[in-house]
Amino acid sequence: MKVKELIYLIFILAASAILSIGRFYDERLDFFEIKFSLILSLTYFFSTFVLISSIRKTSIEKSKILLYSLYAYIIVVTPILWVLFENIEFTFPSFSYDHMQYGFLKFINFLFIVIPISIIIIEKFRYRQVTTLINIFFLLALFLALLGFFGLFSNFSGRLSVLGGGPIVYSRWMCLAILILIFYPKYKFKLLNLILIISFLLLAFATGSRGPLLSLFITLFVFFILNYIKLLYKVIILFVAFIGVLTFTPIGEKILKSDAIDRVTMNIKHGGSLKSTGARMDFTKRSISLISDYPFGVGCGNWQTAANDKKFNYVIAHAYPHNLFFELTNEYGVLAGLLFLFLILHIFYLSFIKMKKNRSNITSLYPLLFYALIFLFLNTILSGDLMDGRILFVFISLILINKPLVTDEK
Repeated sequence: MKVKELIYLIFILAASAILSIGRFYDERLDFFEIKFSLILSLTYFFSTFVLISSIRKTSIEKSKILLYSLYAYIIVVTPILWVLFENIEFTFPSFSYDHMQYGFLKFINFLFIVIPISIIIIEKFRYRQVTTLINIFFLLALFLALLGFFGLFSNFSGRLSVLGGGPIVYSRWMCLAILILIFYPKYKFKLLNLILIISFLLLAFATGSRGPLLSLFITLFVFFILNYIKLLYKVIILFVAFIGVLTFTPIGEKILKSDAIDRVTMNIKHGGSLKSTGARMDFTKRSISLISDYPFGVGCGNWQTAANDKKFNYVIAHAYPHNLFFELTNEYGVLAGLLFLFLILHIFYLSFIKMKKNRSNITSLYPLLFYALIFLFLNTILSGDLMDGRILFVFISLILINKPLVTDEK
């Protein structure tokens, strides 16, 4: 293996691990008094520095300008808004790490995780590196799935999650793995794929998280509409197999007896709940109000403080609005929200055009990128914050790679 290929592999492994964790240091990775998280972070920084340093030139394209402008704007405006709002608008006596911890860590992680990985993917990745990244993403999801099955049969109750992570993030990984199995051209084992898809879907249901499942079903519905005739019988087979496993197997019985199914179906059976669906509506109302009150933003991590204005009847404990567009618009200003909106619209158009252009090539990665983009975007407008949307920015960057993501293989 050449040195260059080895550095790429090290970076992809380290970046994938950091992306799955979502932060630089995680004490859950420390075993036997060995700080594996520190080793991982140093490996990531080293490989990132080497690859960033090797970028000699870049092309000027509208898509990249939109993405890089959004990154630059967030970097520049964040410290300015912190100074204005921490010392003037919200009248805090001085900068306090305890108060600013959420916003500070979110900004640092976005600055040193999302942005460098995005730039390296756009400027340095080609077909081989992209397939390696997707393979590692799938292996991560498979590892999480195995932990999930162990969790199901060991005093499981409530909502499934593993390694101390949240059920929403876990469900996203399971649903992303399903999309990889469906659209990734390298995986062609039909029976095994069907078994794995049903397994990932069962685990996603066991989390009780509606957002990722709804996003997955909308994504597959779009796929179904675009490919109606040849997909109908496959959808029927998958649906019957899933219902059969859910109804007649021990793992299905385990999930049905948990609270997860009731939570997933609460919007249909009970019209949602004040705790979850009602809260999202309240977040939306407060976010819309903040746009007119603070058009230039309130600063990274300050959404909760601004949203708990005295004109509202009660205080909320949530740190973010569970909608990436509102979060960007409220915390960084209307300009950030518009940049994100224009970026998303252009990326959807670009990815669809690339998918159509290369539809005759069976090695094309664009179907996976297009449908994963739909899924990940829908997730960001239903739940999570800026760092929870990190995989969305990864797939946006993959779509922006200038070299075609196809090969001449047959």
